[in-house]
Amino acid sequence: MDNILPAYNDPLFSILVIVILVLIVALSSFIMGNIKEERKEKSLERFLNRFNTKESLLEIEEMPFEPTLIKPLSLLAFAFKNQGEYQKSINLNLYLIENISKFEDKEEILEQLGQTYLKAGFLKRAEAIFLQILHKHSRNQETLYHLGIVYELLYEYNKAQEIITPLKILGEDTKSLEAHLYLNKLLINKRLEPQKKVEALQHLLKQGNYSYRAIIKALFQLDKKVAWHAIDPSKVHSILDILWFLPSSNLNFDIISSDKRLRAIFIAKGVLPLEDKDIKSDIFVIDTILSAKKGGNSEVDMNFSYGCSKCKQDFPISFTRCPQCYAIDAIQVKEKIAKKRSQTGYSLL
Repeated sequence: MDNILPAYNDPLFSILVIVILVLIVALSSFIMGNIKEERKEKSLERFLNRFNTKESLLEIEEMPFEPTLIKPLSLLAFAFKNQGEYQKSINLNLYLIENISKFEDKEEILEQLGQTYLKAGFLKRAEAIFLQILHKHSRNQETLYHLGIVYELLYEYNKAQEIITPLKILGEDTKSLEAHLYLNKLLINKRLEPQKKVEALQHLLKQGNYSYRAIIKALFQLDKKVAWHAIDPSKVHSILDILWFLPSSNLNFDIISSDKRLRAIFIAKGVLPLEDKDIKSDIFVIDTILSAKKGGNSEVDMNFSYGCSKCKQDFPISFTRCPQCYAIDAIQVKEKIAKKRSQTGYSLL
């Protein structure tokens, strides 16, 4: 043995010890890495099993799994999600995830599962799924974006803003997202004095990068005088419903009288008398109501719905981010003639 191993005072002995230590550390790291990966996989499985239900309407739990089923079942789960059949979509996704071993093969399915939880309103479940995906694949841009939406819906705007940096690194244009999050964070800030908030909103309005509709709506809640002076006549159509539902006590008749379009709107509403027979607003429904009033029919009103300019879906209530495709500042105010009711709600403010 003395001929094989160098003596303890031989420089080769020190090198041998270092090599052995490096090998031990490398082997330990490899073993610990495998153990951690196994724990992560089991953690994900345990998490998913918590939401797996035996009350599946599809009865797929006992169905023999074949790799050829992945594509059709994924498409079926996607269809169920779009139709609002969230439980069926979740069960299909869980079935596929349970039977696919490699993360690379089930990453897309995990994304769909997280998005389905998001649609169904299970925000914490969606967050956990997205974090699991990013732990394995930190450059997943789609998952990063949807995780930001989850934090936004949870009013955790600091966390939502943290998503912006990795999105920028991945080449995403985040200007509208940054403006959207900053404005919403400002609006819910209860520590900021109302007057300071009004000043901040006026400053954002001048910059032009922030939602005009959201700022005007907030100003009407905080300072009606400032709100009226901030109205841009060329953008009246985007806040038509806000103006229409304002109580008479909140109106600034000096500003209304000084602008032809505003005057036409409130004549159509019945707040101002119809003195100018030739007045027009260039808004079809308003001008139609004015024509009806000229003909003696005053029992006309307006109803509103809201469309998304990106996905073309319509919704009965206003939004800042589309409930369907999550587009920012894509709202389209759609008005239609209706029969006047005896009472009017002012829920917008």
